[in-house]
Amino acid sequence: MNSNLWNLSETKCVEIIQMTLIDILNERSDKTLPLPKLIELLNSRTKVYKLSNDKKNNSFSKYLKNKYNGILNFIESYNFYDIIKTERHIFIRLYPNLVNLNDLESCKKRITRDNEWILIDEDDY
Repeated sequence: MNSNLWNLSETKCVEIIQMTLIDILNERSDKTLPLPKLIELLNSRTKVYKLSNDKKNNSFSKYLKNKYNGILNFIESYNFYDIIKTERHIFIRLYPNLVNLNDLESCKKRITRDNEWILIDEDDY
């Protein structure tokens, strides 16, 4: 199975995921949900989009696992979410005052998608 053959563009998928996550978290008075509940609600609310890969229907959480190596990596890359880890649970919190719905790309935390720094010794050049 070729994991790059999704029926929706990456831009469209990210837009659907972001708008859904923001809506879900905004419905909570504390803007916070346990990660499993957030994933459950994301999948439930996005079923209408009929996301598929290689002609097989898939969930948006599976898309995030395939494209971003999981929902936490996706959420971590935006500055308007916070990941709260306790001994037994992981919670996701939304900071609505940091959300710019007109330009979600400008809300990214990282410059690159790399998880590591690459150091270059100036003496080598």
